Amino acid sequence: MIRYLLDTNVLIDILRNKRKDIVQKVLKIGIDHCVVADVSVYELYCGAAASANPEKNRKMLEDAFEKLAVIPASDAYWEAAEEKQRLAKAGIPLEDMDLLIACTARVYGFTLITGNARHMERIRGLKMESWI
Repeated sequence: MIRYLLDTNVLIDILRNKRKDIVQKVLKIGIDHCVVADVSVYELYCGAAASANPEKNRKMLEDAFEKLAVIPASDAYWEAAEEKQRLAKAGIPLEDMDLLIACTARVYGFTLITGNARHMERIRGLKMESWI
């Protein structure tokens, strides 16, 4: 049973091997209990394309995505649009990619694992843990 959606910033730390404690947590709960939103895949590919070694980084990402299930953010488009309007009216906007990732976790009933808790806590009904 899938329980966690890994945010882009957590994935970056895992891929850079910066935070062995995060890798250990993922291994402890089981990689089969974790997923990635397709929006995060796009963000990571953008970073790889802009890097000094795009092909090497692209290959690293492709290898990682063979191990992690990727789920569509499209199931959360409406919820993200509603949340965007609510936050804008409250004067506390959030970037579209963050909205999509958070609302994807919410729609699927997953806990979002993020290093961006301060921003993500604005999303109503979001289950979240900060691992960074």
